[in-house]
Amino acid sequence: MRKNLVVGILKETYGKHERRAPLVPADVRWLTDRGVKVEVEASSQRAFTDGQYNKAGARIVNRFRNASLLLGVKQPDVANIYKNKIYMIFSHTVKGQPENIPLLKEFIRKRATLIDYEKITDSDGVRLVYFGRFAGICGMIDSLYYLGKKLEHKGIRNPFDIIKPAYEYTSLSDTSKAMIEINERIKRVGLDDRIAPFIIGITGRGRVSNGVQEIIEFLNPIEVHPKDMLRFVRYQKYTRHKIYKIVFLREEKLRSKNGGGFYFEEYLNYPERFESNMDVYLPYLNMLIHTSYWDSRYPRMVTKKMINKLWRKKIFRLEFIGDISCDINGSIELTYKSTSQENPVFTYNPGKRAFFDGYEHEGITVLAVDNLPTELPRDSSEHFSSLVRDYVYQISAHGVIDITNHAAIPRELREAVITQGGRLTPRFNYLKQYLT
Repeated sequence: MRKNLVVGILKETYGKHERRAPLVPADVRWLTDRGVKVEVEASSQRAFTDGQYNKAGARIVNRFRNASLLLGVKQPDVANIYKNKIYMIFSHTVKGQPENIPLLKEFIRKRATLIDYEKITDSDGVRLVYFGRFAGICGMIDSLYYLGKKLEHKGIRNPFDIIKPAYEYTSLSDTSKAMIEINERIKRVGLDDRIAPFIIGITGRGRVSNGVQEIIEFLNPIEVHPKDMLRFVRYQKYTRHKIYKIVFLREEKLRSKNGGGFYFEEYLNYPERFESNMDVYLPYLNMLIHTSYWDSRYPRMVTKKMINKLWRKKIFRLEFIGDISCDINGSIELTYKSTSQENPVFTYNPGKRAFFDGYEHEGITVLAVDNLPTELPRDSSEHFSSLVRDYVYQISAHGVIDITNHAAIPRELREAVITQGGRLTPRFNYLKQYLT
């Protein structure tokens, strides 16, 4: 009879502000009650204390002795990869990201099994284990805060001085109270004429977008369909006492280069035939929140060339881009770097064709923090842990290291294995090109 694999919770070492945990104490207790032993690497940075894990039945260790299934959130140190272990992490290797290729090589060299949360998906490719909701929540809170600071610097009164950056709140419920207060002020006092109508544009309709809209809903926004936006801005009466939002679908974000219609199947097969349609909308938005998936096969949504051209027009209201997807030089080409809690925003000045740190400059200010969910570490960890807990139990209970060839392991886990036994699995063999 096979023994349960011992589960290990890694100490997070990627970024000094990373306080999330892949499993919270309550779910560790759930596992130990079912006969799964858990070791927790000691950490003073984690949002949950070593004592809380110990009370939940885990053993606190400085180095794993018995654990075979190691769980983390972000990438572990390359130098500290254990041989022949199973890792469940966000490795950020599936696009061949250059900064993480050394880590991928080390997993292969150490014959370690790498299961990437990002690739645990259903049959339609929808992710089943994610922090996306909290990326959207934290990204929207921070975007409103830093837009407010920018407007204040420009001498434009606004209600966003009520809110704080997400990391200054202890819980999601505290952020809700602040958003309700902002809404009350907008209803009572209204917005400055220089920023009305206040329109928030959102790309994407996935979990990150849902998190963004979860925060915006506290402001009771009026939704405007993209096809109605130009008519709304030019002819409709609007109020200073309301917020407006626009959620863009693919067919609104993109257009055919030859002037034809948008057909999704054609776009998937021939993305080079299409280009961004966002130049139609950007001049009328106060802020754009970008949540869409992107890779290099697809057209960018916002380019420097686009912004440089729009900047010269009479009407251009865009002040802020919250790039929650945070692909460097990606869909939002202005995102030339990721940012941090210490330096969360930078500004692109189209007139000077130059970037400046902070918001105290003329141009479009960009938020591009790449680990937003850690700003609400307890709430985001509890949500994530509830999604991953059953998968951890199933791997442990089957007691096998050979994940891909064990039919009793759920399909979504088997197909999320990137490396095993010193090589790439067939599904991820395309990554070979990055290993040379």
